[in-house]
Amino acid sequence: MNFNFDYLKHKNIIFAISLIIVICGIIFGIVTGYKFDIDFKGGTRIQVDLNEEYKNNDVSNIVEEVLGLVPEIQTSSIGNNSVSITTETISEEMSDNIVSALQERYTNMGEATVKNVQASYGQDLLNSAIIAVVVSVILILVYVAIRFKTLGYIAAISAVLALLFDVLFIFAVYGIFKFPINGTFVAVILTIIGYSINDTIIVYDRIRENSKLITKSSDKKAVINDSINQTMHRTIMTSLTTIAAIGVVLVFSLIYNQETLKQFSIPLVIGITEGTFSSIFIASNLWYSLDRIFNKKNKNEKKQKKA
Repeated sequence: MNFNFDYLKHKNIIFAISLIIVICGIIFGIVTGYKFDIDFKGGTRIQVDLNEEYKNNDVSNIVEEVLGLVPEIQTSSIGNNSVSITTETISEEMSDNIVSALQERYTNMGEATVKNVQASYGQDLLNSAIIAVVVSVILILVYVAIRFKTLGYIAAISAVLALLFDVLFIFAVYGIFKFPINGTFVAVILTIIGYSINDTIIVYDRIRENSKLITKSSDKKAVINDSINQTMHRTIMTSLTTIAAIGVVLVFSLIYNQETLKQFSIPLVIGITEGTFSSIFIASNLWYSLDRIFNKKNKNEKKQKKA
């Protein structure tokens, strides 16, 4: 399959639309509230298999009568009729009262598991997650700068800016769809960063091979377009294969109602699709645009020195 598209032709429109989507998604998430899981915000989680069908509203009403607060109710993955009840941090006595109230209604329920997470632990986990993302981005920056030094340091900066866009896009997705921000969120972010930079490196590698053909600015645009077109088939096939594999996990999670797997596979499918997009339309476009800006600036400085 041969591709012959001009990926740089509408770069400004692509940048604008991409930024609008990300900014609107993040603003929506902030206004409506991001859904931080117990891992980050702290609280108490009670998990139990009720051993019979139930409605979330019925369980919520039982807990609310005991606690006086509306809990967060989710289907758990520990059993076919299991439930996960999340509240703010409560005492052991209060959690025992909730379990006792559930036993009165669901007489055949199994043994409950109670987990308390302090808010300080959640803050430590959040800080660790931020550090993990920052360190990974710095290492990628160094790697790209060394490997593609013939393309100039602008190539490395553009790749990292594209990764930053990927991260912000995932934040927007979590804000729009209200996926819980927890340890799985960190795994999704790091996976998408790794996948996206791999796609970008493939494109950059082809640009480097074709860069000997560059003699002037107009040629540079043609080389970038040709390089993307030459790697497009591989990029599409790799993305489809990866999405198909994750799709199997997604189908499994939907059939067996596995919340953890759903929270991982759905954002990952969206993120990999977006990561492929950013490698094609963001990273290379950024490199071309920033390179032109810096080259123009250097030429002006040289002219001023001669004058």
